[in-house]
Amino acid sequence: MSFGFLYEVENSARDFLTECVSKAEWYDALGELHIENSPSCNAEESIPAWELALKEVPGPLARLFIGELRAETDEFDDPSVVFLDADLVKSIAGEIEKNGKSFFESLLKEVGCDADSWLFEPMYQFFNVAAGRNKAAIILWGG
Repeated sequence: MSFGFLYEVENSARDFLTECVSKAEWYDALGELHIENSPSCNAEESIPAWELALKEVPGPLARLFIGELRAETDEFDDPSVVFLDADLVKSIAGEIEKNGKSFFESLLKEVGCDADSWLFEPMYQFFNVAAGRNKAAIILWGG
């Protein structure tokens, strides 16, 4: 079963994550950051659909699941993890607001993932609040 979470973190977490390369290093760092106690958005199983839908979209949205920093890909099926700094979070929040729900519904429909459009409102809320607090984000997904 797959899962996905967006976590709000301090922008200073970037300094802590800069040295992390492997997924094991990232997972250790996430534990030290206590992200499980951070404000979050449960994306359930929908991140792969959104990742696919946004892959070719220009600008900040294309970086949503690439992030500023990310754990290296390995030969195992370990969960993916990325860090988005506060500036990228603000840019993404702006793009979500500017483009609106119908834009994302259309992109998801094009890749056969209409059912995953439910994530628009919670994700919009997450990025809007995080941007307003000048926070960064960590996205963790897999399964």
